Amino acid sequence: MASNKRKNWQFTWVVICVFALVIAGCSNNKGNNESSKQPSASSQNSQGSESSPTGEASPESKPVTIKISNWPKPNDEAQVKVYDALAASMKEKYPYINIVKDEWGYDVSSFLPKAASGELPTVYETFFTEADKIIKANYAADITDIMTKTAIDKALNPELLKLVQKDGKYYGIPKDGYVMGMMYNVNLFKQAGLVDDKGIPKFPKTYEELAQTAQVIKEKTGKPGFFFPTKNNQGGWMFMNIAWAYGAEFEAQEDGKWKAVFNTPEAAAALQYVKDLKWKYNVLPANNLVDVGTDLFQMFGTDQVGMSFGISDWANAMVQNLKMSKDNLAMSALPAGPKGNVTLLGGGLYMFAPDSTSEQLDAAFKWLEVKGFSSQTTKEALDGLETSSKTANEQGLIVGPHGLRVWVNEDRINAEQKILDQYTNVNMAMFDDYMKNGSKGLRPEVPVNAQELYKTLDVVIQAVLTNKNADPAKLLEKAASDFQKDYLDKVQ
Repeated sequence: MASNKRKNWQFTWVVICVFALVIAGCSNNKGNNESSKQPSASSQNSQGSESSPTGEASPESKPVTIKISNWPKPNDEAQVKVYDALAASMKEKYPYINIVKDEWGYDVSSFLPKAASGELPTVYETFFTEADKIIKANYAADITDIMTKTAIDKALNPELLKLVQKDGKYYGIPKDGYVMGMMYNVNLFKQAGLVDDKGIPKFPKTYEELAQTAQVIKEKTGKPGFFFPTKNNQGGWMFMNIAWAYGAEFEAQEDGKWKAVFNTPEAAAALQYVKDLKWKYNVLPANNLVDVGTDLFQMFGTDQVGMSFGISDWANAMVQNLKMSKDNLAMSALPAGPKGNVTLLGGGLYMFAPDSTSEQLDAAFKWLEVKGFSSQTTKEALDGLETSSKTANEQGLIVGPHGLRVWVNEDRINAEQKILDQYTNVNMAMFDDYMKNGSKGLRPEVPVNAQELYKTLDVVIQAVLTNKNADPAKLLEKAASDFQKDYLDKVQ
């Protein structure tokens, strides 16, 4: 995912679904509030508790300070209420732990200066695509001891854990996962006569059906039928889903070296499809330079576009900030292409400042547990999720649908579902297809320079949407050559 994608939008469903958000991508917060003006946690040589990360503080516990990233800004009232409740619970359980709030959220451009200057928060959030480069640069703490001590490593999805391992050691925790799906504006589908007798949108099953459905929406409502982002790395991120479904590949290893391999007829056919959405079907927004966090949310949340690719934690951004009805969203699995259903798998990680002390790591794991990130099913371990779900329900935000779960133990999964069922406040039939079929054909993001690949693909997508005579094959030939020279050749 791109640095400004889901990973930019860590919005409310992230907390609701124990992913912690698209959002997201997921948001890309910068700056600090007043409390973050204190010295960074990593700069304080505090001594901490000898208690286990899942236990209460021992009487001899000494003060320890940790800085937490992605703290909600004051104008994000729903999230502020959630985090205030979590902070109060933390203070009650572990009064010796001092929390410094940091509004900064990960993005590619700001991370390196922050890391190089030793200012990373004790706990920070990032994306699957970034783990390898962060670990190689030594900007994440080795958390192997505390992972095994708490047995969290045994309860997490082993495929996701591979993303944070190097030489048998752990350097992060998969905190959430998502699969790309389709989002539908229910109001526009009703206006276009594209709902069944129960009011559920008629989901397109193939990319050809998607184009045809988008045409009907445009004809019946005058609004663009489909939104496709083109900047901030998001166009390339979304394009992967279509290209894979057309049989394209992007990177391959040959003789131990990485090669750019997207200068193929399959990739060109996928890019031609995107071009046709503009010039043949005329179903895209008039503006050719659009992104998710600003343009999609604004258009979708105000009934100005019918469909988009999307992930489950984006909806509440629109419900909260644009006052969109929580009942105006439905989701399904992605359509199939010539090679079937292929869906991008992504998600977020918790990582920890490299100079964190063992006491700070212990305190950080306690914070995650209070937040609801735990494999346990005790009341204490589930309080964070219940607080989040209850508060979101009271705020009129969507509760019920969930993304990809990171836990593999059935007890935890069932306990989470029981809480979600208690506070569910939408018609789950609007989301059943996404939750039941959305994981078909899962593909992880490319292993090398994913963000840079997305940026490269943004350029070719913009080219086919602004020039009716653009040649997809020639554009991809040049893009693959440039990507090879500028990036892949430098990692051999």
